[in-house]
Amino acid sequence: TLVQSLIFMLLVYVPALIILGNLFSGDRLGFSISREEYQAHISALLPLWGALFLIAAPLQWLESVSLVIGMFQISFGIGMLGLSILLLIYTLWAIKRLSYLSGAQSLGVFALSWFTLPVLKILSSFFFALPFFIMIPAFYLSFHWFRGHFARQANERSFQQNLHTLTLNPQDADAHYQLGLIHLKRRNLDSARRYFENALKIQPADPDYHYYLGRSSELKGEWQLAMEQYEETYRLNPEYGLGDIFREVGKAYLHNGSVEKSKEFFEYFLKNRSSDPEGRYWLAVALQRLGEMDPMRFQLNTLLEQARSDPRFFRKENREWIYRARKLLRESKSSFQD
Repeated sequence: TLVQSLIFMLLVYVPALIILGNLFSGDRLGFSISREEYQAHISALLPLWGALFLIAAPLQWLESVSLVIGMFQISFGIGMLGLSILLLIYTLWAIKRLSYLSGAQSLGVFALSWFTLPVLKILSSFFFALPFFIMIPAFYLSFHWFRGHFARQANERSFQQNLHTLTLNPQDADAHYQLGLIHLKRRNLDSARRYFENALKIQPADPDYHYYLGRSSELKGEWQLAMEQYEETYRLNPEYGLGDIFREVGKAYLHNGSVEKSKEFFEYFLKNRSSDPEGRYWLAVALQRLGEMDPMRFQLNTLLEQARSDPRFFRKENREWIYRARKLLRESKSSFQD
């Protein structure tokens, strides 16, 4: 039963959650599933599901109650029932976070996902076909494990190479910078910032060093420090990142309370990058804080309309901002009605 359940989760249930999440999001993502989406769902759902089932196993000795759902009769111990409630809550939370859906939409996705249960029944009936089914997820998981393993090895080699460079020449700014990027990618923000600061001590006029020091400060929520570094990046190279620096400076101003200045930067940024959903979302937030509700709704509606006509891969990459825009628009309509 464990093997059948694992195959069902990997090949049927998780893909169904992704597809249903795409449909409920209304962003015309279709029935395709990206590798990033699948990996994100597997990484978030399987570990806790597995932990809960391991905890539930010894609790099955407790007095049990039965629940009949169509052709299925499921027996729960008292402890198992409590764990199932936790499983339900976590799964709903994961669907909401992973697919950027509202609570009601997440509940709809979860409810419809139960229609996949007959597949588990069918799969359990064909025991002798299991070796073939096992090969599919095993091959897929093995491929991605080896891919990730080699990527980690390459990352570690780069890390050691740059450390060796620093031992030979502590004044090598680029080595400090490369080590900072590695730590930033690993979300070791304090270490990343320390390496970027060391790089700037050696070469203070490099906009890359300032920008990524600002990024590490932003990820820590230290917006004053981020603003200082983004402003310096902008001073050194106003077109840094094909103009992305205007958006970053605008975000820093916004989070530090300089809303009017942030609005100016966002508007200038969107003159050249009108299809950028992140910049348009933050402009809408700035307009909301200024009390300009109609222009705010215009920006959000423009963002959502552009998303519907954008290529599918672009919508997937920017789903966070599409979700945030929909949520902010819904909240503004609710407050207007109140």
